[in-house]
Amino acid sequence: MLSPLIVIEDSDEDFEALARVLRETTSRDSVIRYQTGEEALAGVSAEAPPALVLLDLNLPGVQGLDVLARWKADAGLRVVPVIVLSGSSREEDVDAAYAAGANAYLAKPIDYAELRKAIISLHAFWEIASLPKR
Repeated sequence: MLSPLIVIEDSDEDFEALARVLRETTSRDSVIRYQTGEEALAGVSAEAPPALVLLDLNLPGVQGLDVLARWKADAGLRVVPVIVLSGSSREEDVDAAYAAGANAYLAKPIDYAELRKAIISLHAFWEIASLPKR
């Protein structure tokens, strides 16, 4: 069984776009969505770690950086690649995400080419995607 792909995003529109890109660039049909940090913390575990997480920073309740910090403190989740998504491109936000353990940082709005490039880069290290030949 393939490990799941997780999108933690409170915006329906952003989630649909991200899920579409993931389905087109990976061999996974299923993308699991969490809309809050609390849902993500309760739903993701080291017993069944995801293959990849796309994490919005600005979430209702527990913020994305707090979710990321908790996962990176867990030995079973530390190795899961996390792409942080944010409406902010401020240097201090980018630095904070990388300091917390993010593997990539993409500022919204994110276009297909940017997200595809990030997934391909992570694939080289974690072999998470079976990308179609182009």
